Amino acid sequence: MTGWEGLVSAALLGTQRRPAELGALPAAVGKLARGEDPARELLSAAAALTVYRRAGAVPLPAVAPPAPAPADERPLAGPAAVRRLDRLLAGEQGEVLPEWLRAVAARGLRVPPERLPALAGLARSRPSLRDAVAAAAGPRGPWLAALVPEWAFLAGADTGPDVWRLGAPVARRTWLAQRRREDPAAAREALARVWAAEPAARRAEFLAVLVDGLSAADEDFLESALDDRSADVRRLAADLLARLPGSRLAARMAERAAALVTVEGDALRLSLPGECDGPMLRDGVRAEPPLATGRRAWWFRQIVAATPLSLWSAFASGPRELLRRSLARGAAVAEPFRVGLAEAAGRQRDREWARALLAVKPPVPAKAVPELIAVLPPGEWAAALAGLWDRRRGDTLNAAVRGLPA
Repeated sequence: MTGWEGLVSAALLGTQRRPAELGALPAAVGKLARGEDPARELLSAAAALTVYRRAGAVPLPAVAPPAPAPADERPLAGPAAVRRLDRLLAGEQGEVLPEWLRAVAARGLRVPPERLPALAGLARSRPSLRDAVAAAAGPRGPWLAALVPEWAFLAGADTGPDVWRLGAPVARRTWLAQRRREDPAAAREALARVWAAEPAARRAEFLAVLVDGLSAADEDFLESALDDRSADVRRLAADLLARLPGSRLAARMAERAAALVTVEGDALRLSLPGECDGPMLRDGVRAEPPLATGRRAWWFRQIVAATPLSLWSAFASGPRELLRRSLARGAAVAEPFRVGLAEAAGRQRDREWARALLAVKPPVPAKAVPELIAVLPPGEWAAALAGLWDRRRGDTLNAAVRGLPA
């Protein structure tokens, strides 16, 4: 019987039949209650124990915090996809959650880190989800598994040599991702050997793994993927190549962008492309724009987003000066230009450009802000978020916080 239960029992039965058992109480409480008649002793013990319990516990000795979660270089899933995930996690059409996870994996996207515990908890009770959730967790899976033993499945499936040849698709992707972290070249070569035999959806899913450890050594393989039969594969290959400022695709995009910019005194005159030709399509420019977006502005934005940021040093001494320069064609060109630059800064992980774009007026769209803040070192996140608050950008503050790495 615990100390508190013993006091309750003594109060119910009476101290003549059952005196308070002070020996079962914490030493400090028992010492305060001793020396009085049994009834007062009981009341004193109850009062002291109540204060003792409310006061909490003695702090534990200093314990080193766990190591930070490893970085996940995959871009964050978009706001619409995350809203859909939230509905799935809430039980709305939960049977399509595996399809959602496969779609995110095929596009090389990452799940917001704060959603991973909910996914892991769901996968714990639904074993059929475990491989897909482990793939969604990416490099953070083993980190979470070490903290929560019940999530051991996040550490990944069997990674023996036969998994790549004979395993299920999710297990093969897990094997490829681990191999990529250990030996990027060996992972790329393993993928190249099976490339032609894989279905289109799986080629896209496996290709997304190459974002981890991406380097110029991957360029030839990715360049060949620009001619793939699958549009998803072509777009993903183009996105990866655009992350390599020294790639041939980046050079082609820089040539297209430079042809659309002229200097007139202190102003930059930006022109929109007249067409989306075959070479542009091959390099990942999508011809059809989203709703409420002009076709030519859409093409221009994509060209700027895939252009090395170093190109713009020919037109200004730095990002802030370039963004201050007047844009002769007005908002119709200025808006896609800023958005394209923001996407380029996120892809190329350029901190100087990210800082400039977070401060530019008029501001970049809300959906571009989380990726820009994530480019900055953690020590600058608080100031960047405070800047959003100061500029009354409450529409982006929550999205920015959710988009930050764990």
